[in-house]
Parts: sequence; C-alpha cells; structure tokens
Amino acid sequence: MHTLLRLSFALAAASLAAAVSAQSPPASDPLAIGGKDTAWFMERVGRPDTDSEPQAPFKIVGDVYYVGSNNIASILVASPQGLVLLDTGTEKMAAVVFPNIVKLGFKPADIKLMLISHAHYDHMETMETMRRITGATVAALEAEIPALVSGHDLSSNETWGHEPIQVGRILKSGDEITLGGSTIKVIWTPGHTPGAAAYFITTRESGRSYQIVYGGPPTPITGNPRYDTRPEDAFNSYKALRAMNPDILVSGHPQNLFKGKLEALWANARPSPLALSPGQWAKMVDDSETAYKKRLGSANASSR
Repeated sequence: MHTLLRLSFALAAASLAAAVSAQSPPASDPLAIGGKDTAWFMERVGRPDTDSEPQAPFKIVGDVYYVGSNNIASILVASPQGLVLLDTGTEKMAAVVFPNIVKLGFKPADIKLMLISHAHYDHMETMETMRRITGATVAALEAEIPALVSGHDLSSNETWGHEPIQVGRILKSGDEITLGGSTIKVIWTPGHTPGAAAYFITTRESGRSYQIVYGGPPTPITGNPRYDTRPEDAFNSYKALRAMNPDILVSGHPQNLFKGKLEALWANARPSPLALSPGQWAKMVDDSETAYKKRLGSANASSR
C-alpha cells in the first residue's frame, strides 16, 4: 500500500474511532436512562461483546464481499461506479469494517450508498459517523425511518439506541438498486424491528449469475400489543420472499454459519461453502410462516 494511502486510511480510522468513542446515548432517550451504554446492554443480555472481534474479509461471490466482524455481518458490493455497504456494525467495528475494505483493495471514500438490515445498534451503531466521513447516502425502508432519525430503538428488544442517522433515501419493499453489474432488491421483513429488511444481491462470476440473500424470513411479533406485527404485512413478506430463489445465504450474525468454512471462504473455494441446497430457501420461508401462523392462532385465542 502506498505511503499516502496508508496515511489517509490511518487518519480516517482515527477520526472514526474518536467520533464513535465520544458518542453517548441522548439524555432524553427513555432507553438510555442513567447514561446506559453498549456495555450495559450486553451485560443485560448476559454476554460480553465478543461478536465485534476482527475477522479477515473474503469474497462471497462476484462483486460481493464480507467485510464484517466474526459475528456481525457487513457486506460490500463493489463496482467501478462506487461501493454499497450493507450494515456497519458496533462502535468496536470502527476498527474492523474500513480496514477490511482497504485489505480487499477498495477505498472507503468510494462508498456511495449505505443500507441497513434493521435498526439495532449492533448493526448500525457506526453508520452516521461513516456517513459523515464518506459522504455516502443512507437508504432504508420507510418503517425503519423513525428509529433511525430519532436514535431510539423502537423494537421489542429495546436496546439503548444509537446516534441519530441522516437518511437520504426512503425505500419501498420490492425496490431495486442497480450499481455496475450488480442489483440489490429489498424486501420488507417486519417483526424483529418495524422496518427490518432482507436484501437480495444479484451478481455475476465466471459467466454465471448468482443471487445472495442477506437476511432471512420475518420474525413477526405476536401477543405484545405495543409491538405486534400486522398479519397483512407479515404475509405479504412471506409471499415476496417465496418468489425469490437465492443461491447463497449470509445472516446478520454468521458465526455459526461460517463455522468450519472460513479457510475455504478465504481461499475463494467454489462452489461457495455458503451455497444453499436445493429447496432450502423455500423450506426456511415455509417453516417460518407455519410457526408464525401457530403463534398468531395462540395469541388470538388467548385474547378472546
């Protein structure tokens, strides 16, 4: 790496780390009573934040790369027209994502668009800082906008929140984003958060088209009037997901998915160790919908 590039990256990384470490939950945030922070939340859920530890990046397939930590995903879609980054991770991952992008030979300054799987701090705590550094546009589904711009976690998890994010583009379920030879389609998967999304990234490698799904079926909330998912929205999600046929799956917390596969992933083995077996995606969607219908029936019965 040239000396100038190393210096530029070091300054950017230092600025990012300093800005993120200086963040604290807004005093008015009801989920941040008493100045609660990330460490407090991780203690509350009974585990230390080991999910943010560094991990070497790798190509998933085509122009799509994994640049996240050992158990929190961050996905890079590259093209000569610019980069798209899906999720940025926790504040600890300020020292993971940008360095991984540079290791792959790309420049963080070329990030043009940032997308969000869902508004939990562990997937987008650093997003506003990265937006300021890169000048990228942040895009998200409309149902997630209130949480993003307010800095409040509006899901049933009630984590401590994050720095409010400046959103420059509102997406609708079914929208497609095209960049170079890759296309990213967003499908609304409500439940885990109000505006959770699954992204289907179509790319090409060795003359063949591949589709990667980042995310999975919805996890609709039932039996909790404050957070209940509208059944109509959930069933529309299942219908849209069932029409897709991805080749490769990457989850938001992929440590178990990657277990025993990392050496092959770093070696760019083909077929991909992350490839879905025939019918696997359809079964995932069917199983999720069946479980939801059962929960919905139980919740309706208990409310009578």
